Formats: sequence, C-alpha cells, structure tokens
Amino acid sequence: MDIRPISAKGQVTVPIAIRKHLGIEPGASVRFVRRDGCVVLERVDTNFSALFGVLKARKGASLEQMKESVASEAIERFNSR
Repeated sequence: MDIRPISAKGQVTVPIAIRKHLGIEPGASVRFVRRDGCVVLERVDTNFSALFGVLKARKGASLEQMKESVASEAIERFNSR
C-alpha cells in the first residue's frame, strides 16, 4: 500500500509505478470514477477518434468535395516521399 498526502490545494502525486502501469505521462489527462464504493483513477485517451463530433462544421461540404480533398491530400503525401 502506498499512502500519499494531499496538499492544501487538494493535489496528490500519483506514484511512478501507477503512472507507468496506466501509461500516464506529463500532460496526460485522467479522470476519477466512483465505482462500487471506491474511487478509480483512469487514463483518458485523447486520440483523434475520441474527439470525433466535438467541433461543428461551419459550412457543409458535398460528398464530391470531400472525395476531391481526400484524393488531393493522398497525392500530396505520396509525392512528398
């Protein structure tokens, strides 16, 4: 058991073994979840798919415009090799 003090600001240092186990690095996000009478620390994945739907488009694009944009980007990436 690893006991840690809580600072006057309500902060606690997560032990390195726990950070490594969860894959938590500086700048990462975590959440506290109440579960079965306990509080669980979970890593929050901040990959692109987790952000899907967060931003709203200001202007719609047709399917044809999207296809052209994807094709253009693919050609640009292929040519930059």
